[in-house]
Amino acid sequence: MIERRKSRTAGPLPAEIATAGDARADVRMDGVYFFRSFASYPVSKRLDPGDFSYCFMVRRGNLRMTVDFPEPTSIDLVPGSIVAISGLVPHRIYSLPETDKHPSPDSFPHIPISEQIDAGKDVELLLGVVPSENFALGNLIIGPIYLSRTRFPDCASRIWKAAELLDEEFVGSGEEYGQAIIVQRIAEIIVINMTRSLLADGSGRVLGIVKNRGVISAIRAFLDAPLENWSIDRLARQAGMSRTKFAEEFRRVVGRTPMQTLARLRITLVTRKMLADELSVEEAADLAGYSSAAAFIRAFSREFGTTPLQWRKRHLDEAKAQA
Repeated sequence: MIERRKSRTAGPLPAEIATAGDARADVRMDGVYFFRSFASYPVSKRLDPGDFSYCFMVRRGNLRMTVDFPEPTSIDLVPGSIVAISGLVPHRIYSLPETDKHPSPDSFPHIPISEQIDAGKDVELLLGVVPSENFALGNLIIGPIYLSRTRFPDCASRIWKAAELLDEEFVGSGEEYGQAIIVQRIAEIIVINMTRSLLADGSGRVLGIVKNRGVISAIRAFLDAPLENWSIDRLARQAGMSRTKFAEEFRRVVGRTPMQTLARLRITLVTRKMLADELSVEEAADLAGYSSAAAFIRAFSREFGTTPLQWRKRHLDEAKAQA
């Protein structure tokens, strides 16, 4: 396990964040980098999975992002949309109408910011990435955090102004003196405004996650290895809580019990593998940790409203029709 660096701060934090510990004070962005990406419709993509914090900014195009954790979420992305999310969270980004021609999403291409914009593509993105071990605040935000020109417009406007500064920094050839420092400062402006939007969110759900470091520790542990043999006791130890306290806090923060959450995450992962690897129902049930195929089918049907074989046949038939 990576040891998190002790945070440093130049000033006090708002009470809402300070209550969660000093980690929220550290908005330094060591190791941050930005890149452009383009895509043509139809799109079926994901951000590269890993222990990263992402800022995903839409300059051109219309997309939908579905996120499986901490609860099922669907976000329609239009020009001006901004999303922050952990690379550990299962998700998919696609264009509408949805297509199954490419059922397994691939990664966005990484294009240097200094390169010419490809105006012929349907989608243009700006993405920022920072390793979570270098970014204390990122370790405590699972996400997604969503801003747009209508949702937290002031924070979104400041972030897009920072993006314009980033573009200007890479105009011309060669690396300017102090460029890495400038990029870090721009990233800090972005994350501070993300945090401001978080504090303005009246739902309390994301704030609840941020405030509970024990629950976050457990969430990150099983997001990193969802197919391991997790139990309430093991998750509680990861959180540094008693079994009862952990179960209560987890449900309060996430909205489901720990095992309900883990079960849904496993089913979602296995569902994707059923298409990509052509798993049998028995193999899928075993991979998801169910004692029998029948138990897996019941759980699958509760989540997707159909049996695994019916679901796969429908998706494969649709893919063939579009080929």
